[in-house]
Amino acid sequence: MRLYISGKKAWNSTFSAENGDAMYVAQSPKKVFGRTTTINRIVPSSVHACGGKESDNVAQFAWKTFRSARLRMRNKEVRTRAFYKKKGWHFHGRRLRLNNDSRILVARYHPKGQQEFFSAKVTKPFLDIMPGWKSITDDIVVSFVYIEKLVEDD
Repeated sequence: MRLYISGKKAWNSTFSAENGDAMYVAQSPKKVFGRTTTINRIVPSSVHACGGKESDNVAQFAWKTFRSARLRMRNKEVRTRAFYKKKGWHFHGRRLRLNNDSRILVARYHPKGQQEFFSAKVTKPFLDIMPGWKSITDDIVVSFVYIEKLVEDD
């Protein structure tokens, strides 16, 4: 499954399926202090009378200047340091792998997109979720947005 990323910053982008349907929206209003990133899942086939689409909140990151960010997901709030441990799974370079002996590939980020065969056209950047991991797409998108923000801040 591929999720195409609309913007240059994962934390301010729309993630769309291959058919163009928006699946997730990540928003981070610019603030000097108290910045929050909100990730919403778009509910399929839900259009309001005003033309907008309905969405479900997946997660929120409350970014801290001198401490680890706070993550609110599934009605729980944790420090990102506790959620993203060296054991479990996390991004290695541009790949998300299980961090155990199996090192199974879960997702791969293609920041420059992909050139179409026999064409000069290049696709938008995309996150390629490996078969068998679609059931945790929310977790993959949240992890990707968080890690990309950390990479950008370094």
